[in-house]
Amino acid sequence: MENPSPASILIIGSGVFGLSTAWALTKRPQFAETSITVVDDTSTGQFPPEDCASVDSSRIIRADYADPDYTALAAEAQSEWRKQGDDDLGGQGRYNESGLVLTAYQDALELDAGIKSGMYYVKKSWENCVKVAQRDGQPADKIKVLGSTEALNSCLGTDTHTGDWGYLNSLSGWANAGMGMKWLYNRVNATGRVSFVNAKVEQLTTEGDKVTGAKLSDGKCLTADVVLVAAGAWTGGLIDLRGRVEASGHVLAYIEVSEEECAVLSKQPIVLNLTSGLFTVPSQGNMLKVARHSFGYLNPGTVHHALPLSPDLEREPIVVSKPHTNRDGIIGRLPHEADVHLREGLAKLSPIKGLEDRPWKKTRLCWYSDTKDGDWLVDWHPGWKGLFIATGDSGHGYKFLPLLGDKVLDCMLGKGGVYGQKWKWKNLEDESVGREVDGKFQGLITMDGSRGLPAGLVLEEELRRVPPKAV
Repeated sequence: MENPSPASILIIGSGVFGLSTAWALTKRPQFAETSITVVDDTSTGQFPPEDCASVDSSRIIRADYADPDYTALAAEAQSEWRKQGDDDLGGQGRYNESGLVLTAYQDALELDAGIKSGMYYVKKSWENCVKVAQRDGQPADKIKVLGSTEALNSCLGTDTHTGDWGYLNSLSGWANAGMGMKWLYNRVNATGRVSFVNAKVEQLTTEGDKVTGAKLSDGKCLTADVVLVAAGAWTGGLIDLRGRVEASGHVLAYIEVSEEECAVLSKQPIVLNLTSGLFTVPSQGNMLKVARHSFGYLNPGTVHHALPLSPDLEREPIVVSKPHTNRDGIIGRLPHEADVHLREGLAKLSPIKGLEDRPWKKTRLCWYSDTKDGDWLVDWHPGWKGLFIATGDSGHGYKFLPLLGDKVLDCMLGKGGVYGQKWKWKNLEDESVGREVDGKFQGLITMDGSRGLPAGLVLEEELRRVPPKAV
């Protein structure tokens, strides 16, 4: 960082990366004189916008990772989530420690093209969680192996093929993501240090080899010494990150349940099968959520103002995968294959029969910002001065809310340690990834083993598919 105490910082995006970084800035003495601005297109004036990945009824809070570095970091974050005072992050129903059953179907530990399997992830995750639990003095029975389909069914009250091997981690849980982000926004806003601007950023502005700010859709410009882009799945429309970071859409749906059913379901752990990607979260009120953590849908489209890799290159139209939310037009339904798959999840993962036949109360696409290895991108842009990037959540950023902003600042200051190395800008191994080749978009594939199949689905194509007629 050229100036460790810049006069001004502009943060583009008010999701968990952007808002937590703004909060961290207000708490560090070296930024006491720094002007901090957060800009986001909220449409309603509510920060963050409702269609960002950080806002939903629930997000899984777990230290269950195949990578021990994330296990350690998540366990540290969980110590904050567990604080239950009214003013604490985990208080007033924002965090619930329901437990998590992580499972998969038996397959090779590595799939084609070097993609790790779900079973690989589950077993490595179990090893890492046991080590951390022992380190922290947790009772041994907090993590129980469920070594067969029968053991899984006994734990869950099901009689289906939920998985072949898994475990119950009673130390994991879920957070009401919308409430958590509201808590964070209120903390940031109360400092009086951060200016919030409700506007759409059209493009980054530059002078020579330096990024100087952002041009808004109304023609106005915001300027700053440092521009931090934390726009999640929308980042690819502002910066050319093809092959490094890519937007992917993931399906989730809700059904209505009765009070009697809720009494049963609310006592269930979260269930996540990493082969199928299907998972359910304990019911809240009269709603039950089922979703799929998969490779996601691609949505290729042209963007016209993305910042090129260096000042030597001209801006030109490029094709990237773009988020499609209700502000882009209400889709109103799930693709047929997703509808079928989510209903399969309800049938296999729930102890109550017949839930899969109910109409959806609500459906949504949650847009991840994916990377190839599942590691985030938190680093200075190598081609431009004054531009820092914090994105690439890969569907697992929210749980780190209590400490994410501090980790981002550590990386910004060159003190990121093991995480700074993990999240650094990486050279591309395959220049065709994230680009159109012979008229077909070649999406990147996240290979960390946490994703359920299928891969390479294009949203528009799947929406056009007509369900087969019943015979």
